[in-house]
Amino acid sequence: MEPNANSNKFIAISSCAWASHFLSLWGGFAFDDSEAIVKNKDILPSTPIENVFRNDFWGTNIALNVSHKSYRPLTVLSYRLNMFFSNSRLDAFQFHTANVVLHGILSIMMVPFFECLLKRRKKRKSLCPWDDPAFTAALMFAAHPIHSEAVAALVGRADILSAILFISVIIFYKIPSSFFGWFVMVLVLTSAAVLCKETAITVLGVCVLYEIYLRKKPSKLWEEVFTQKLLIRLCSLVVIGSIIMFLRLKIMNFEGPTFSPTDNPAAFADSFLTRVLSHSYIYLINVVLLIWPNWMCFDWSMGCIPLIESYTDFRILWVICFWLIVAAVAFKIIKDLFLKEKIDVSVMGVSLIVIPFLPSSNLFLKVGFVVAERTLLLPSAGWCLLVAVGLEKLKNRYENIKIIFTIFYIILISTFITRSIYRNYEWVTEDRLFKSALKVCPLNAKVHYNIAKIAADQGNKEEALRGYKKALEMYPNYEQAMNNLANLLRESGQLEEAEALLRTAVQVRPNFAAAWMNLGIVLSSKGYLEEAEKAYKTALRHRMRYSDAQYNLGNLYLDLGRHQEALAAWKEAVRLRPTHSAAWGNALALLDSDGRTHEAVELGILALQHVPRAPAIHFALGNVLGKLNRFPEAETHFLQAIKLNENNALYYSNLGVLYHRWEKRNKAEQMYLMALNLDPDLKSAQVNLRKLITSNNSAQLKNHSNNHSKKLST
Repeated sequence: MEPNANSNKFIAISSCAWASHFLSLWGGFAFDDSEAIVKNKDILPSTPIENVFRNDFWGTNIALNVSHKSYRPLTVLSYRLNMFFSNSRLDAFQFHTANVVLHGILSIMMVPFFECLLKRRKKRKSLCPWDDPAFTAALMFAAHPIHSEAVAALVGRADILSAILFISVIIFYKIPSSFFGWFVMVLVLTSAAVLCKETAITVLGVCVLYEIYLRKKPSKLWEEVFTQKLLIRLCSLVVIGSIIMFLRLKIMNFEGPTFSPTDNPAAFADSFLTRVLSHSYIYLINVVLLIWPNWMCFDWSMGCIPLIESYTDFRILWVICFWLIVAAVAFKIIKDLFLKEKIDVSVMGVSLIVIPFLPSSNLFLKVGFVVAERTLLLPSAGWCLLVAVGLEKLKNRYENIKIIFTIFYIILISTFITRSIYRNYEWVTEDRLFKSALKVCPLNAKVHYNIAKIAADQGNKEEALRGYKKALEMYPNYEQAMNNLANLLRESGQLEEAEALLRTAVQVRPNFAAAWMNLGIVLSSKGYLEEAEKAYKTALRHRMRYSDAQYNLGNLYLDLGRHQEALAAWKEAVRLRPTHSAAWGNALALLDSDGRTHEAVELGILALQHVPRAPAIHFALGNVLGKLNRFPEAETHFLQAIKLNENNALYYSNLGVLYHRWEKRNKAEQMYLMALNLDPDLKSAQVNLRKLITSNNSAQLKNHSNNHSKKLST
């Protein structure tokens, strides 16, 4: 293949990939991105790098039983690079740019990858790109809408990075001349792929078939293929897989993740037949998404795909048709392998669909999802290869109308690009993403839950209440919906209903730390302080690094008059989360009220190193400095607090007190008036203004009297 032809193809593929996913550049941190990136301290350059290799993908110590057990340190390191180049800012545009670029690289790499599988490294007679199945398959891969989630969701970078390394193993498979070089190459690249995402271990399964595929020539019988050299290499692949799997399991203490029926209802079904039929139908859904990716949803869990529990369920017919087609394909492959002693590229295409999908199949272990579109990234490569090979066969059989097949293929690519653009548009905002899911999964309780959560964040409590109640109507044991609904009810003063929901939530999931903490808040509001303390401590037992629980426990100790314990709890809260400004502020206020002003100043200065733009800290520090008669410093902090929060009347009122004590009466009066302008009912400002006016009048009267005495004596 000529260099110019190659470069033109790469330009076309990268342009196709860009056109399909450029809209995702304007997306934010959506859905799982919040936990994996926004709340994950491991991506911060200031965090010790060894934490990346100690914690799971979500920032939790992988040795703990609460860990998700997803170990992807190389992916987390890529996020750290984004943070490094954006000066430790969460710049969503830069994160998304990296995803789009990586997907473009992956799409370009598909050309040499497909050439390896087609065994077509040499120059082709036809230079027309549309007659090259490696190019047409790569172009279809670049445009395939099923990749939208892997690109638009930043957590999908794990899939893209592992896919790049996955196909690199195949591309470089034949290059090392020595056995040692080959072994090291496969071990290093596979290990790196697994450190991006665990499912990349399946590349070794593809390598087993690829090794046989490379050695099986039309002129060779099977007996001639299975030589001692082949068996040694196949055993070596098993050894590599065993080494990687052992080390991977050791890292996670040989414990698997814990999932609930809400994550994957079919895997938890009591009936074996229900599990088989439901999983079979889910396999069919995945195949449909590869063929015609029109129905896409950010989350397919809960009731999105109802279980097949009855023989009268019409979906059984679709399952039967699906397995008949699978049986027909398997029969054709086996017939070619053993009767015709032939293995062609279609076997590699099918293996590329099936083998990378096996970890998601629930055949070997339960997974925490029903359908996850980003797991179809590599299987889509196998499907694109099969379509391209089929297109080539049609063109060869009907040469006189092959232009028609090319036109239809271009229309298909254009349709895929359009669908990808629209799907990326839906991923730009969470509100749009969640509402788009209602069209595909109206029975999914999690969809209604997330729509309610967005509504609550936007201050639309009525819609949030409806959404949470709808989620609970669909899935009565949805503990997260109970927790969030209870918080809304607590805010509106419905404490009894909130308590009942939270008690049910912790019964459904006893280790639900957030629900235990919120139960503590409700019990504290009702005056059951001892029970509230137990609830907070239960929350901390289930999640030791829980800064909000420590903060609320500190508030409880303050109510109980246990000041030293309150201070200790707030200090622990800021140790766990140095940006917890409310905990800093409460600790400062407590030290101030206890007369420990010098300690308060030291703590305030330390707090501002972590939260320099927290108005409450500046305000509290201004109060303390004012009591120490350090008026200029106090004034600086009061003014900074007002600059950061211009609508807080108390800030103006206390600055007025400072000026009052500083004998700057005009400024004091001005601050009191500004405070009352914001809050006419602010008692402290009213009282202090009256005192100021009275003292001013007294001062004027005294001056007048003194002047009059002077005149008389003269």
